Amino acid sequence: MKAMALILAVLTGTAAWAAGALSPDKIAADIAARGAAKAVARLAANGDYDRVLGHIDNGDPRWLALAPKLAPGADAGNAEALVIALAFALPRNPAGVLALLQGKDAFAAADVCEAPFIEDTVKDVPAYVRRARAAVSAVNDPRLASAKVQCLAALAKA
Repeated sequence: MKAMALILAVLTGTAAWAAGALSPDKIAADIAARGAAKAVARLAANGDYDRVLGHIDNGDPRWLALAPKLAPGADAGNAEALVIALAFALPRNPAGVLALLQGKDAFAAADVCEAPFIEDTVKDVPAYVRRARAAVSAVNDPRLASAKVQCLAALAKA
């Protein structure tokens, strides 16, 4: 009976994703049920990985929370795209991104904050760096102080 319920849940989830109903909760549940590698592969195969990255780019906290869950299952290209999405999110939600730069599953400040963009992804990198630096500088949460210092140092190198 439990096996049938699991199969039904997976099939229902597949149908919901096919209908364009991606949500952070559904993706997190898929990662919990199947593992990060299978969840990322499924997202990539459906063309949904880029949509997820677009939500992360925007700095939405619910989507940012998926980043450390997706990271263990991301291969080289998908992992790089995830870091770039976090870099795009940095000026939009600096506190949210800084929180991901500390702790057990932390992203490296150097990777996220050194403007890791590929080719012409960002037309004016110096302007991006100024926006990101201003946004990070404005974060006053003492719990994020160490990540803030590391990120500002990385931005200075960008």
